[in-house]
Amino acid sequence: MEAADDFYDDPFSSRHQKLLYQTGSFTGYYAGPQLGSGYLNAARSFRQPFCGNEEGWGPLSPFRYDFTPCFIDVWVATVAVFGILAGTAAVWWLLKKKQSGPVSKDWHFWTKQTLLVFIIADVAVQLALQISNFPDIWYGDFRVYTTVATILSLFVVFTIQWLEHSRLRNANGVVLFYWLLLLITLSVKLRSLISQQIYATSLPYFVTYCVGFGLSVAEFFFEWLWPKKQDAYSVLIEEDECPVEHATVFSRLTFSWLTPLMKQGYATYLTEEDLWALSRTDTTKATGAAFEKAWEYELEHHKKPNLWRALFRAYGGPYILASFFKIGNDISQFTQPQLLRFLIAFIYSYRIEEPQPVIKGAAIALAMFAVAVFQTTMIHQYFQLAFVTGMRIKSGLTSSIYKKALKLSNEGKSSKTIGDIVNYMAVDAQRLQDLTQFAQQLWSAPFQIIICMVSLYQLVGWSMLAGIAVMIIMIPVNGVIARYMKNLQKQQMKNKDARSRLIAEIVNNMKSIKLYAWGAAFMNKLNYIRNDLELKNLRKIGAGQAFANFTWSSTPFLVSCSTFAVFVLTGDRPLTTDIVFPCLALFNLLTFPLAVLPMVITSIIEASVAVSRLTSYLTAEEIQPEAVIVKPPVEQIGEETVRIEDGTFSWNRHENKTVLKDINFKAAKGELTCIVGRVGAGKSSFLQSILGDLWKVKGRVEVHGTVAYASQSPWIMNATVRENIVFGYRFDAEFYEKTVKACALLDDFAQLPDGDETVVGERGISLSGGQKARVALARAVYARADVYLLDDVLSAVDSHVGRHIIDNVLGPRGLLKSKTRVLATNSIPVLVESDYICMLKDGEIVERGTYNELLSNKGLVFDLVKTAGKGDSTQNSGSATPRESESETSTVIEASSNGQDKDDLEETQEGLSALQSIRPGPSSSQSKPRADSMATLRRASAASFNGPRGKLHDEENPNSRTKQAKEHSEQGKVKWSVYAEYAKTNNLVAVTFYLFALIAAQTANIAGSVWLKEWAETNTSVGGNPDIGKYLGIYFVFGIGAAALTVIQTLILWIFCSIEASRKLHERMATAIFRSPMSFFDVTPAGRILNRFSSDIYRVDEVLARTFNMLFNNLARSGFILGVISVSTPPFVALIFPLGAMYYWIQRYYLRTSRELKRLDSVTRSPIYAHFQESLGGISTIRAYRQQDRFQLENEWRVDANLRAYFPSISANRWLAVRLEFIGAVVILAAAGFSVVSVASGAPLTEGMVGLAMSYALQITTSLNWIVRQTVEVETNIVSVERVLEYARLPSEAPEIIHRSRPPVSWPSRGEVQFNNYSARYREGLDLVLKNINLDIKSHEKIGVVGRTGAGKSSLTLALFRIIEPATGNICLDGLNTSTIGLLDLRRRLAIIPQDAALFEGTIRDNLDPGHVHDDTELWSVLEHARLKDHVASMEGGLEAKIHEGGSNLSQGQRQLVSLARAMLTPSNILVLDEATAAVDVQTDAMLQQTLRGPLFANKTIITVAHRINTILDSDRVVVLEKGEVVEFDTPKELVKKRGVFYGLVKEAGLLEEFEKGETGGKAGQGSDGK
Repeated sequence: MEAADDFYDDPFSSRHQKLLYQTGSFTGYYAGPQLGSGYLNAARSFRQPFCGNEEGWGPLSPFRYDFTPCFIDVWVATVAVFGILAGTAAVWWLLKKKQSGPVSKDWHFWTKQTLLVFIIADVAVQLALQISNFPDIWYGDFRVYTTVATILSLFVVFTIQWLEHSRLRNANGVVLFYWLLLLITLSVKLRSLISQQIYATSLPYFVTYCVGFGLSVAEFFFEWLWPKKQDAYSVLIEEDECPVEHATVFSRLTFSWLTPLMKQGYATYLTEEDLWALSRTDTTKATGAAFEKAWEYELEHHKKPNLWRALFRAYGGPYILASFFKIGNDISQFTQPQLLRFLIAFIYSYRIEEPQPVIKGAAIALAMFAVAVFQTTMIHQYFQLAFVTGMRIKSGLTSSIYKKALKLSNEGKSSKTIGDIVNYMAVDAQRLQDLTQFAQQLWSAPFQIIICMVSLYQLVGWSMLAGIAVMIIMIPVNGVIARYMKNLQKQQMKNKDARSRLIAEIVNNMKSIKLYAWGAAFMNKLNYIRNDLELKNLRKIGAGQAFANFTWSSTPFLVSCSTFAVFVLTGDRPLTTDIVFPCLALFNLLTFPLAVLPMVITSIIEASVAVSRLTSYLTAEEIQPEAVIVKPPVEQIGEETVRIEDGTFSWNRHENKTVLKDINFKAAKGELTCIVGRVGAGKSSFLQSILGDLWKVKGRVEVHGTVAYASQSPWIMNATVRENIVFGYRFDAEFYEKTVKACALLDDFAQLPDGDETVVGERGISLSGGQKARVALARAVYARADVYLLDDVLSAVDSHVGRHIIDNVLGPRGLLKSKTRVLATNSIPVLVESDYICMLKDGEIVERGTYNELLSNKGLVFDLVKTAGKGDSTQNSGSATPRESESETSTVIEASSNGQDKDDLEETQEGLSALQSIRPGPSSSQSKPRADSMATLRRASAASFNGPRGKLHDEENPNSRTKQAKEHSEQGKVKWSVYAEYAKTNNLVAVTFYLFALIAAQTANIAGSVWLKEWAETNTSVGGNPDIGKYLGIYFVFGIGAAALTVIQTLILWIFCSIEASRKLHERMATAIFRSPMSFFDVTPAGRILNRFSSDIYRVDEVLARTFNMLFNNLARSGFILGVISVSTPPFVALIFPLGAMYYWIQRYYLRTSRELKRLDSVTRSPIYAHFQESLGGISTIRAYRQQDRFQLENEWRVDANLRAYFPSISANRWLAVRLEFIGAVVILAAAGFSVVSVASGAPLTEGMVGLAMSYALQITTSLNWIVRQTVEVETNIVSVERVLEYARLPSEAPEIIHRSRPPVSWPSRGEVQFNNYSARYREGLDLVLKNINLDIKSHEKIGVVGRTGAGKSSLTLALFRIIEPATGNICLDGLNTSTIGLLDLRRRLAIIPQDAALFEGTIRDNLDPGHVHDDTELWSVLEHARLKDHVASMEGGLEAKIHEGGSNLSQGQRQLVSLARAMLTPSNILVLDEATAAVDVQTDAMLQQTLRGPLFANKTIITVAHRINTILDSDRVVVLEKGEVVEFDTPKELVKKRGVFYGLVKEAGLLEEFEKGETGGKAGQGSDGK
């Protein structure tokens, strides 16, 4: 246009204008005579350099609305040059980097190449025609050069297409872009040729050109859309790979490579098997290695290593690339308002009767579309790179954190607890991952703000400063609100924690709560925290949120208002439409960078905190690498395998406290060496010094061969028992059987629900202490190592089992007889069998020698044996396991020095030959080579690693009973009934009001913009600014009104809808949980219940309302926008339906897939943390077995499994956004295009209306995007409501009170108990645990209940309290059938001292009397009777003294006494005593028994369930249970005479002599574990 300016001074200007308008049609066709000179015309000489055409370089032709013939070729030439340069690079890359595969060239390939040859020929013909038409000047004309360049570039493309066929699976990016750009420039050139009427002047050229154009189109589609045959490429395809690695450029830009997964996710529910592998660079192995390398570099080159630098070195490349995409996006974003100005000017030209050519309007519309599409591709490439970088950072750090954890020394561990280390991974690495999404905003936000300022300055001059000032003022205001909200959030977290802790206690101690009938008291406690603390705070948060929304929604409006006010008041330029609407568009763009900056800053602060924490962790001290020298295994029995020479060891290298001093020690193959000593003498430390876990101050430690280690507190993984024993070695069934038998595990396997396939819970939760110890021992045995270090493996097992293990594993005839065994122990039976004994005292070896030598020396070992076994020969009784060894810890006690000489040691070892004869086999065992030492004990070879815990058996055993029922997770769509139910709990009136406020706010918003349009149009027609006050005032009212309505809407939503609903839902769920029968808690893991109360309730409280609000807002907004566009350009209505259908289709696709991917992401995330936490607990074990690599692999495997779900899930968001924003771009194109068409065809359309419609159309993409996002969010979060409702509808127990039948006040006054033909089971579908029980217990009788484990003793007490309901028969108390009264009435009138004393966090008073019904004097008196008064009085606060979670600040015995005190508070004539299995110490036990036999309980009926026979020998009568039936019921005397089951139990307990002597006192027999 500018070039034609000189024509406007022409006298013919109006005629000229008309001509220009006629030639400016869309196709360029017009019926008049030829204007100007055509493409093939040439002068005799150059009027301008390189251009032999009369019109010159232009760029616009003075005769037509068109480019000049020379200029039109500039575009083509540019593409040709791109083809030559980029193409050459591509050829080099293909030859250098890619291997050629044996791929046959099929017809598809030949067709493509033939087409290309034709195109080259066609262009050559064009060249010939050009030369013949420019005879004098062709050698210097740009048009000829262009054609030559085109031919060259086509040859390059030919080469690429030839090479890529055998080297790539998909088309090369350079080629695709070349064809796309070529087609665009050729179409522009075609229009130009039509405009010049070439078809009239030189038809042959025109035909040749059109043929070439057609062929190029065909070639492009062949190359791009025609997929190559897959089977031809099967050679190149690896097993499971990530399609993104082989996607074409277009597919990458549009994320189409994800479409197959989207389709599959739409058709079926995705599972882990459907997910693709990760691309090589994204695997944890690769990212971990990249980080390790960068971190190593840091450590070497810098004194103070910097984690930021290392991260940048490892993952910075793609991130820098991302910033280029971001620049592209930022610039294109601000081109739209400029284009909008041109469009408004174009429309305006028709009103003033000086129409501009149609092609200009069309070009503007197309440009707006193109810019929108470009912006979309840029921003999503940027996001994808940012997210992938974040993902790599997280996986790389996770891997490094894990590796570091396996290398931490004791000092390192002491400052970092397990919880801390898990947090580094879960929180700190996550923070760095989140930062990647924001970090680029640091430069991008200021960049955007600057561009925006410049654009605004062009429009309104300095008035823009007014708007900026408003924004700057709003920033601190928003900051203050944010701080206020943050404090509320912190408070909210505290309340949430308090509630979660309370719920956890309630769930874990549900049995006690039911037995004591304390449900109401705890419910009140819960409601107090929930309603008075948590929800009150939530209301404040809601109000804060509303206020934040007000400032947030009024800022853009205030900005525009102030800018326009200053503009109108200070200048005399009229405020016209082409100023107003571009301004509005710019202000809309400005809100984002301003909003995001504070988020960026907090994110960076959080990340830098994380970085400093991670740096200190990654530089923490590691174990001493040269602490132990590992040598190859020895071959012959008697050769030395472990050796310590004057070793001194310390737990902490920075303190000069030593644990072990001047240690000299040797152990040989085939020897059992025992390390003995009192608690804290350093036995465990001694073993750890051989493992290399301690800091070696001086000395030398050598170990020959592999090591197996069993620690004092056994470390059990959350896996099957078998996996715990096999521990990553190859499964050898024969040896496995031997191991299990030797470790006495067969009986346990028989008891466990699935034998050795039983899944042990976390930390071995489903095994008893003794079982854990034996599993750990079995793991050591199975490893078939050369050296065995066993830390006190006998202390946790019963005496007869201990004997079995000594005989079959440790002793001279055991499985390990040919190995070196070093055992830390205090068990006398082992010492007898041992080859050598070392006595430790204060960290030094004070005595050493064989058992007999040391006994005859009458030294410390002799004393030890004497105190343990009272001097008599306890070798066989085996019950000499001094209690203290259980509580042994690795306490560090200052050691004093008096080492022994090496000579001494050798002297004692001379005596070894005497022991030789003990060893089985020929006496030549000295010379016998190792190979024969026992065939099965060849070394265990590591199993190949295939996935987590190399599965040794079929995937999932369907009939396995210990796998807790998988949590029921609804697949697919949430039912509408859930939404309806949620709306109901929300209070429907409030919801209606909310929707009304919402629509009113949106209407006010639009009305403000319409008013602006009216104002601007008035100004345009007047040419000035009349009635400023009126227009400004009304505009202001609309804006502030809209913001105020937003506040009202938010307040209604939070305070009347959401909080109400979450209060009701939580209450319903809590009530249902309290009323659930005990069987529910037996089958439901506590974690699952807690999850509903924590994460699900959190979502209902805070997330759900927010998402619904955003969803409705955006729905309303999009509706209004479409309305405005339809009003301004009615033809647009026709597009709404097809676009809507497309939108709906894309959204359905996305919803299903994304939902499943999110689920898979969260499902695969928890195993990472679980495994991590577990390994941290067993670091010394993992290190001892030298299995660090296997655990690292497992960790990598688990992280990868998570990333395989995470990567498609972030890519799915991009996939969706690209498609939706494309629909948005089509809306922009349609709105602009239709308005151009409308004015051109003479419809009365004002520029104001177009400006209004377009400024909204530019916003629609974000709204559309948000709608889908929020739909997904709503669906994801409404699931929480569904899950809460599921628990709210749980079946409940019998009613608490039945008003028609309530027992008399004094019931049960006599205390008689009758069981009438009573049977019961724990829950439906299980066997009966009690069968046909008939008992008649008289008033005030003392009854004992005995039986072996699992005979149904405890079930009997549960039956009394109706924790289990009768299957047949009933129980009567004082003749009243207990099944006819309410549970509360029943349980309140019975007293019980349960097995496990459940204590709650709170005060002593809460623990005795949670309902606060008794006064202080009562409480003190029961404490006195329970022998607790002194202790409580000594605690801080007396009755108000704090008790920690689970009563951890009281001893086991004191907890038992608290139960006793509770029982005395219950005014009942029947007391049930379920005796504690966890043995209370002897004194406490004696006190308990004494109190129970005292006057306080004399006139009560007492039923004692005994686990130790001696406590019930003085009962009036004894019930003996066997398999749930009563087999004997009589006085103890009679039963012993009968010689039945009871007699057997008494005999086993070794109490027969006592009993026959008549000593039926409450003596605690020592070995009497009546199991």
